[in-house]
Amino acid sequence: MLACLIGPPAWSDTLEADPDAGYVPIDELSYETIIRPGKGYEAELAIRVALHNTSATAQDTVLTLGVPAGSELVGVSIADGGDWIEGQVSKVAEQRGEVVLGRRDPGSVFARELEPAQLGELPAIELVAFGMASQATTQVELRLRVHPLLRGDRWQLDLPRRNAEVPNLSDRRRVIVQGLPSGDEFFVDGTSSKGTPYMVTRSEDAIAVSWPARIKTSAQLDGSYEVSRDPDGQGGRLRVVLRLGSSSAVAPDHVVLVVDRSRSGSSALPGDSSRMFAQLLDTLPKSTTFDAITFARDAERLMDPKRFEGGKAPRADNVDARAELERSLKLAVPGQGTDLRAALELAGQQLAARGAKRPLILVVTDGMLPPSVGADQVGAALGDALGKAKRPELLFVVDDPLLNVHGLPAEHPIADLAAGLGARLSLETLANLGPEQIDKLLSAPKVLGGLSVSLPATVVLDEPLPSGLVAGDFVVLEGSYGGKPPSKISVRGRLGKSRVSTSFKLAKRDPRPGAIAAALREADRPRAVQEGLALPDWYTPSMRRTTTMNISQAGKVGWQPTGQLDHTIIERQLRTRVLPRARACYNQALTRNQILGGRVELRMEVGKGEVMMAGLTQSELSHPDDRLLGCLERAAWAMDVPAGNLDSQVYVINYPLEFTAPEGGQPPRAGETRDPMLERLVESADVLSDYQNAHKRD
Repeated sequence: MLACLIGPPAWSDTLEADPDAGYVPIDELSYETIIRPGKGYEAELAIRVALHNTSATAQDTVLTLGVPAGSELVGVSIADGGDWIEGQVSKVAEQRGEVVLGRRDPGSVFARELEPAQLGELPAIELVAFGMASQATTQVELRLRVHPLLRGDRWQLDLPRRNAEVPNLSDRRRVIVQGLPSGDEFFVDGTSSKGTPYMVTRSEDAIAVSWPARIKTSAQLDGSYEVSRDPDGQGGRLRVVLRLGSSSAVAPDHVVLVVDRSRSGSSALPGDSSRMFAQLLDTLPKSTTFDAITFARDAERLMDPKRFEGGKAPRADNVDARAELERSLKLAVPGQGTDLRAALELAGQQLAARGAKRPLILVVTDGMLPPSVGADQVGAALGDALGKAKRPELLFVVDDPLLNVHGLPAEHPIADLAAGLGARLSLETLANLGPEQIDKLLSAPKVLGGLSVSLPATVVLDEPLPSGLVAGDFVVLEGSYGGKPPSKISVRGRLGKSRVSTSFKLAKRDPRPGAIAAALREADRPRAVQEGLALPDWYTPSMRRTTTMNISQAGKVGWQPTGQLDHTIIERQLRTRVLPRARACYNQALTRNQILGGRVELRMEVGKGEVMMAGLTQSELSHPDDRLLGCLERAAWAMDVPAGNLDSQVYVINYPLEFTAPEGGQPPRAGETRDPMLERLVESADVLSDYQNAHKRD
């Protein structure tokens, strides 16, 4: 049995004090996260902590806080029962690459970024406070520039989990979203604030905070380009933020609903699709007509056209047709296989008969599609079926727990397919969709493929450029440049067969601060800025290593599906489910031709508990036998795939078999030519895994 297991807990935050005290005398009395939405694609995240010195003497402390991916520290303020004091950019005193150990004035507080060492690790903020007075409480507010994701009609910011094993850290997180228009609510893991000013969560939980999105820009490709010069003027750092813009809504006069009923999806998907489609028909003009198809290994109609007047497609206000569609979807039984090509071919045939002027094909799926059937093949099947009929708009509505929460990488099979077809795509949880969100579906943007950015040879990016952009996600490209930065950059991509390009002009900004300093006493503030950051003498390298490891693991582990297919499981399934059937096929073939022999190779594409596609990739038989080949293909489909619902990997299995005819008194043989080979698709599974590891928090 293959189970989907939860990895070991990984928490990012630590609180350290002088170990000679025998205990940590600093308590974190409160922990608040305040989100202040911006006008564009950015927001400000303020983290407020109240640190209390419980001891009878002054104390130093080092607090390290894990922060969302892509965060930038932009400001620090402190308070001690009175007004807030704004910090200033400070120098970072370094010696051989290490921050120096030493003392600073009592009441001085420093904050600096700890950059992630590798892709997929959390960034963090290191907060150092010197000489906190006995029994005094110091409040600190860290302000960060963040880039929320766009999930449907809401912005979403993922907040990482805190360290539940440190008793001095607050075990509650207060969440606030400020500046929302009157009547707007915010959400924590989908639960509405219902008009309350704040919500409280356990600090050890990673959470997703969301709020309504109102985007005014109409640009298909939006973003920004910023640079900050190095002090010597010989180069600097650049930062490019790219986001796929909104699209104008489609206004169909005929809609074909295509529902994926393959085993990899939720059993509730057809029912949820029915409710969603009913709400959509309610919003469309009554004259809009519709058809419906369901597919797994084969595609089939959900409504009999002969039941309606003249064989015409029913209108949106046809109560009987809508009731029949609802009944059909309730009775839909999950099946083996995922053949979208067959589904769109059938949809094309229906559209060719309807003669619609503004057709739309709405595909509801969990996104698990066989990568071997690409956009060219699917598009060709649809085009051949359409003939001279109007080519429809395509909209993929993807309902998958992992992808909906953590986003869809451009390299995922469904994103790659949508980019190649010029289709729109929306990540949704259908069970949570209400009438107010239905209109947004028709405005879903297309998937951008073939992403390229024009950069001179003097620019070196820290990470490779992704292949494209998916609705709701953003890409932050950071790198270094030598000499003068380019005055503008050009970004290009494709939306189906259409090319998209835009340019961003250079915007200069101050370098990211090495550290920000603040001090409670006015006379100490200039000295804190000039002296720069130091760490207390007791803060040892081993403490830093522990902190760094915590941050790293919180970014890598968090919440990951570890129950995945492996070589042993595949071998067992092939030898108990596929090989015996293949032998039976060959024995039957020998009754037709006693000298038949040769070699074939079966190929199965599997994922999330189902065979999505199966067939033969090679056939070298001594004599042709179509019946044998058909029987072997059915044997490949008979494979049983035990996988947890949270295993989003796509696997390809190549299984070569050799058949030897009876000779010289020896019985016939049908067996493997070598051990079965299981390969994880680099184009999809590895990239998806890396992406999820970089974005998941719990």
